[in-house]
Amino acid sequence: MHKKTAPPSLLPIPRLLGGEEEDRLPHARKIFALRDVPFGEVKALGFDMDYTLSHYRSPEIDQLAFSFASAMLVAERGYPKELLERRFDPNFAVRGLVLDGVRGNLIKLNRERKVVRATHGTRPLDREQIEDAYGRRRIVTPPQGFRSIDTLFEISESFLFALLVDIHDEGLVSDRVYMQIFTDVRWAIDSAHRTGEMKRQVLADRNLYILRDADLPKALDRWKRAGKKLFVVSNSEWTFTEGVLSFLLDGMDTARPSWNDYFDLVVVSARKPAFFMEEPLPEPLEGHPKAFQGGNAHWLEAQLGAQGEEVLYVGDHIYGDILRSKKHLSWRTMLLIPEIGEALQRLEECAEDLFELMKAETLRRRGLRRVAFLRDQLKRNREHRHLLAPRLSAEALRALDLEAKQIDEEAGHQSLRVHVQEELISGLNDRLESAFNHQWGSIFRDGYDQTRFADQIQQYACAYTGRISNLYMVDPESTLFAPVPMLPHERI
Repeated sequence: MHKKTAPPSLLPIPRLLGGEEEDRLPHARKIFALRDVPFGEVKALGFDMDYTLSHYRSPEIDQLAFSFASAMLVAERGYPKELLERRFDPNFAVRGLVLDGVRGNLIKLNRERKVVRATHGTRPLDREQIEDAYGRRRIVTPPQGFRSIDTLFEISESFLFALLVDIHDEGLVSDRVYMQIFTDVRWAIDSAHRTGEMKRQVLADRNLYILRDADLPKALDRWKRAGKKLFVVSNSEWTFTEGVLSFLLDGMDTARPSWNDYFDLVVVSARKPAFFMEEPLPEPLEGHPKAFQGGNAHWLEAQLGAQGEEVLYVGDHIYGDILRSKKHLSWRTMLLIPEIGEALQRLEECAEDLFELMKAETLRRRGLRRVAFLRDQLKRNREHRHLLAPRLSAEALRALDLEAKQIDEEAGHQSLRVHVQEELISGLNDRLESAFNHQWGSIFRDGYDQTRFADQIQQYACAYTGRISNLYMVDPESTLFAPVPMLPHERI
């Protein structure tokens, strides 16, 4: 039986009504710690901008990127005009997938890097097809031919690639191999963002594309008043950064009328992740004394008077923001996962099903252990009867046969109970599956396996949360404590 979506261990299972704790933050407002983070030791708090300080309305922003990229592929790479008639599906892809440019597939990996789900183009692959393509081995994803979907900006890229694989298989672009489509889509998405036309359209209609959070200025102000130095490091250029942050922060607090009043330093066109690894000199932006273009992390630390674990950096890109800043600079890291709010809402709605699932799974496993024990007893009984038959009386043999019958009947009853629990689990799994993405399930888990995305969070992030404004809910001088790590035997 295929194990489907189960409650992510990265997230707390919601409590049923009637709990005694009254002073509990809503789950969506929490910051979840994976390592202890002593905020009092943090001197500088930094932010990425896109999908960190700013959040974009979906599917509007994804549709915009899809439309721009599709038009470029038709106009400049000779793709058929039929592409412009295809509709964008905002529910097709999720973060954490990997694009396989050689086979034309999208794949979901578990923490062991084995493929647990896949599509060829937009067509789902069954277990046999997945094993034919990838076997049961770990998938090593080298730079050539594979691309991780690490940010929400790349959702449109995933669907565009899958759609063009479908179009290829329909014979409309049969002159190109999947790898060429893979390369062309990457170029088109990059070009859509780089040329500036898409960003100009976003700025021209900011109310449509950008989501405001009334608690964002409060959060920044609280940490600023606590004596922390606040900074921005964004790959976006100055015009877009200024346009977005002014929309989010200008006039929100009379004490800080301009967005610049919240930050001590702003770095644009940062070229992350190279910003954390290379040493180019920054270029000051004329007329903006706290703003620079380019630069590098060591220069930034000198400007802030903070280094290593004295810096906490918050971003949404597991590789470009979190992994590199942690591995190369030992900064503390916080991953922004905007999807977590919706995931937590689904978990809350499914609370009773989740508890029923856990109960049924516990009973199933106990039943399987009992059946295995009884089958072993029956085997032992039959072996004894065979070996000892010449030396036993007829009465003793009848006693052994009666015992075997009773053991066999009990094993049958236990097997039936296990089957009942499996049927219950299957039904509960189907209901839980429908609460997440219909094709890929949860981004954190597949059945009882954690995903590669969840594993990366645990490896590289000190903490994670759904939005920056959740920092308003914590004391900047407190310590964010991670759960006490335990080995299985310590949970007894």
